[in-house]
Amino acid sequence: MKIRPSLKLYFFITMILLGSIMTIGQSMLTVSYYIDGLDRGLNSVMRELVMTSKVQDGQPVKFADFQIASRWEDTPTIIQERFSPPLEENELFKSKDQNSFFSLPTNLYFIAIIRNQEGEPRYISKIMLEKLNPHLKQKSYLSRFYWIVITAVLVIAMFTCLLIVLMRKVAKPIESLRDWAKALSHENVQHPPPDFTYNELNTLATIVQSSLHSVHQSLAREKTFLSYASHELRTPISVIRSNVELLKRLCEKAILNEKQQLTLARIERAGLTMSDLTETLLWLSHDEAQPVELKQIQLDEKIHQLSTELRYLLNSKAVEVSVECNPFSLNTDGTACHIVLSNLIRNAYQHTQHGHVHIVQQGSVVTIANEEHRDNVPHTNNQIKTTQQPILGYGLGLQLSERIIQRHKWQYQIIDEPGRYLVKVDFKVEIS
Repeated sequence: MKIRPSLKLYFFITMILLGSIMTIGQSMLTVSYYIDGLDRGLNSVMRELVMTSKVQDGQPVKFADFQIASRWEDTPTIIQERFSPPLEENELFKSKDQNSFFSLPTNLYFIAIIRNQEGEPRYISKIMLEKLNPHLKQKSYLSRFYWIVITAVLVIAMFTCLLIVLMRKVAKPIESLRDWAKALSHENVQHPPPDFTYNELNTLATIVQSSLHSVHQSLAREKTFLSYASHELRTPISVIRSNVELLKRLCEKAILNEKQQLTLARIERAGLTMSDLTETLLWLSHDEAQPVELKQIQLDEKIHQLSTELRYLLNSKAVEVSVECNPFSLNTDGTACHIVLSNLIRNAYQHTQHGHVHIVQQGSVVTIANEEHRDNVPHTNNQIKTTQQPILGYGLGLQLSERIIQRHKWQYQIIDEPGRYLVKVDFKVEIS
């Protein structure tokens, strides 16, 4: 299961990590500055002692915990063991005994080389041993360290609480905007948007409302135009078809040449195609909320009728058609069923150049498959052309049929394979 990224979670984790890193970094920087300040203060004290003390070879001077010597050999033995002779002047060298990173050092050793007023080098050292300071106990250091950790945890916890409050204050208007945008429909898109607290969110809500309102207006105009155009086209198409029928009757006794017959057939086929397309567009422009008028449809007779009427699409094509139907009737939307079957059969006939078209009906399930065959491709100069024309299983008719099928919740399946395109429709609605 893939976890989708969340902007809220991403922001929360980022801010927690950023706060923790800043807290730890500032703490370490504070400790570093504190220790550096102590070293600078100690170095300054050592310089003052060197300037005011008179030291001779072999006679080091002690003042409090400091020892000043004129030679390296006069420094304490433990200092000589801990350090090599310092080469850089005016720099404080130190060494410490520490059990762990989180514990305070038990023993500290300092050494520096500083020139006095006469320009003579002097070695000044300081030793801080735990046994010399029995009042300093490791337990108290650990106790302080624990308090530091507790304080840091409390600070991070307070930062987290404030962050949660801030996120809720910011996220609530955003979630309200999301819910409002999701609930927008044709009925409430014209209502003024609510106040989402922040100016940026109110601007975004206005943009969303304006865009959806424009889209709804465009759809309404297209739907109105489609309805008017379909109604207006029905009359001239009916006139064309009726006059073609009249012309065919008048020409029954007259002898027409082949070109005249082909011209009349083309007019008849074009009128039939335009009639089917107009009925489809007019049906799609109807309101989905209108109740569907169910009719008793003899499905096998409807398929035989349409497959015969549309056979003109296969003229001059090397296409074989097989129709296998079983007697079956059902109550359904007659107009929608006619449009779907007509478009699917027309689509199969139009886009098959050479091969087979199989129409199979079993109960409420209708399967239409068009297959292209290489063997049917004509060849010249004793060379067989192996170029196969791809099956075009698309078109306006198929798209319109898909919309009708989805509106009626019929079962629909498409199998698109090389050399074969199959469409299966079940006109029986499954009641869940």
